[in-house]
Amino acid sequence: MVKLQETSPHSQKETPFLHKWDTAYRKNFDLYQKEIDKITYHLQRSQRGLWLTGSWLYPYLHQREFALLDIYKKKQILGKVFKEDIAGYQHINPSIECDLDKTFGAHWYIPKYGLGVGAGLFAVAHFFNIPYSFRAGLVLIPIAFDYIFRWNDVGAYHRSLQFLNWAVEYRKAIAQTEVDKKHFNVEGLKTYKQQINSKKPLLELYNDVAAVFYRENVEELKDK
Repeated sequence: MVKLQETSPHSQKETPFLHKWDTAYRKNFDLYQKEIDKITYHLQRSQRGLWLTGSWLYPYLHQREFALLDIYKKKQILGKVFKEDIAGYQHINPSIECDLDKTFGAHWYIPKYGLGVGAGLFAVAHFFNIPYSFRAGLVLIPIAFDYIFRWNDVGAYHRSLQFLNWAVEYRKAIAQTEVDKKHFNVEGLKTYKQQINSKKPLLELYNDVAAVFYRENVEELKDK
């Protein structure tokens, strides 16, 4: 197993974000590697299965574990999810925190829908004076179905994976900007803004220029 030193070689003063990311990566690498190894081992065992059943059932009954394997690999790269990651993604998926809670079981799940349906069925059973043994079943069955549905619902896993993929690229962009900032021509940018009499951020100026080139290229194609 790979052993990483917890001390990041990146300067906390010159590249604070990269230092923070690298430190989290090094600190939690072993934790996520254990999860990755555990899931991989279980999938390998499931593939062999009992006699011939492994090759028949293997891909279809393990979609949750396949998704979790990809998720833990991405989370290992991130080290941990930062608040700024979630804040930057919430305009894409406002419910990303709930999806992450479902994926990683951060909070104990309360089967609200199962409890509600069970309570309603219990009230109906009480009204018709059904024996208590049947009433208990009417309460427990909806709760069990609620748990089963949540366990097999991989939608939150896929949305969490989309977020983690985005977070990796988002961090790479920030870290690259930190590393290359010493090469930026700040004075040249100030002079350019004065020449065009604009106070827009650099990204907006770039988008404006890109839009002009796009329109001109489209017009040239129309003329042809």
